[in-house]
Parts: sequence; C-alpha cells; structure tokens
Amino acid sequence: MLKRTLVLLAAVLLAGCASNKEEQAIMDLAKARAMAINNKAPYKKIDQYQIMKAQAREKTVEITILYGGGGNTPPTKAAKSAAVNYCNNEDLSPLVSEGVSYNIVIIDMRGRPMVTQPITAEVCSQIAN
Repeated sequence: MLKRTLVLLAAVLLAGCASNKEEQAIMDLAKARAMAINNKAPYKKIDQYQIMKAQAREKTVEITILYGGGGNTPPTKAAKSAAVNYCNNEDLSPLVSEGVSYNIVIIDMRGRPMVTQPITAEVCSQIAN
C-alpha cells in the first residue's frame, strides 16, 4: 500500500514538473516577443496610431498603442484589424497556438485605455470561422 502511494505521488510530482516547464517555456516566449517588439522601437505612426511599448505579463504580450485622435480608422476597428493580422500571420499564429497570447491596448493622448483587444487561440479560431 505504501509503495503504491509513493509511486502515485512520484507520478503526480513528475507531471507537475513537466507542466511547470511548459508554462515557463511559454512565459519565456512571451518575454522574448515583448523584447523583440521593444527592440524595433521607435515605430513610425500609422494613420494616428503608434506602438509605444510591449511587455510580457506571464503568457501574454501586452502591446500599448497610442492613438492621436482624428484618424481615418476608429480604435475599435483598428484593434479588430490587428487581431485578424496577428491570427493570420504565419510567424505569429504558431506562437498563439502554443499558448502565447497578445493583448492590444489602445490608449488616448492622456494615457486612458480606449480599447483592449485580446488575441488568443480561441479568438483566432472565431476569426477563422
């Protein structure tokens, strides 16, 4: 009985370690993506939008975009368009499938959030349908 309990406990602990390694690998990918985005800064404005920064929050890369106002594309439409582009990008979609998610946050000139658009595997599957 004790032997069976120890074997079961060892199996559970090993499964937990593997899960933690996978989680850590995804978090490391998110950090690397945020660094890659920040390393390309400063970004040029597109219409009235400019990428300000990216940061990793566990498995999510949060990209902050400044909206200067008065552009041709409203922030909600710009965020949806960004989601479609990320989901269809052949370099980024595999990362999303692996568990890295993105969060596009569009802020106004005063730093107030206007739109938040998550980009996850679930969101991408809805866009594809």
